Amino acid sequence: MRFEKLDLNLLVVLDALLEEQSVSQAAERLHLSQSGASAALSRLREFFEDDLLVPSGRTMACTPRGEALIKPVKDALALIRETILTPDEFDPAVSDRGISIASIDVVAHVLLTEAVGRFSKEAPNMRFTVLPLTEDPVAMLQRGQTDIIIALDYLIDANLPSEFLYDEDFVAISWKENSHVKGELTSELYEQLGHVSVRLNHNARGFDETALRRIGIHRNIETFAPSFASVPRFIINTDRIATIHRHLANQISGTLPINIYELPFDFPTVREMAQWSAKNTNDEAVRWVVRRLQEIAKTLEN
Repeated sequence: MRFEKLDLNLLVVLDALLEEQSVSQAAERLHLSQSGASAALSRLREFFEDDLLVPSGRTMACTPRGEALIKPVKDALALIRETILTPDEFDPAVSDRGISIASIDVVAHVLLTEAVGRFSKEAPNMRFTVLPLTEDPVAMLQRGQTDIIIALDYLIDANLPSEFLYDEDFVAISWKENSHVKGELTSELYEQLGHVSVRLNHNARGFDETALRRIGIHRNIETFAPSFASVPRFIINTDRIATIHRHLANQISGTLPINIYELPFDFPTVREMAQWSAKNTNDEAVRWVVRRLQEIAKTLEN
């Protein structure tokens, strides 16, 4: 189909090319041959009278014109998807929609692995992509990089639709052979021992670190792990301890040699929220996924 001499099918290819900034990766994402993606890029360059993507070392980079097209192209595709392609009656059993969800790794381990497993039976033709949450989760929605984010309540945008998923609190863990923790974990011992923590952004403290400082608890952090879910493995064979999400601790306690302790001081809980773009307010596929996430979250064991 053409509109003003533009083959509208090329918009999907253009969106992938501008986001991936790679012909081969865009081709893989769209299940095209690399020659097919290259041919589409040539046609797009001819229509826009601009290179759109140019070599930059071993990768490619958008030209200013290409950069300027990223958001409008995503907005146009989102509008088409919401108003034209999304059926009035959404049936997960037959839908072939693709849905992307961005979250931190703990949520992926605790909630999304279970959810995607259930979705494979309830919506066998739907495709789900789980993405890492960036430093600015709301921007991921605004840029069309994901359909749904799962983030702490203070990180979401109050002006965008959202739903509560579950509360999360924290516990301390140690290796079962830790020579210093015998029985109860006291505040004094908590501050004396070495800790494992995680800092995904070198310029910002994590929630746990900020909360501990506010209540006057000081830790001796000896190791930073690359992800929340990997923290437990960094205390094994050491006398260090760590403060992690209770759901994660319960999940891995059956497979790793760790002990779980209640924190010896009051520590705030957090609220995990699902949020999506205002453009997807009436998207029944997105709403179905969020509803199922809420239902599955209720089954998480404390």
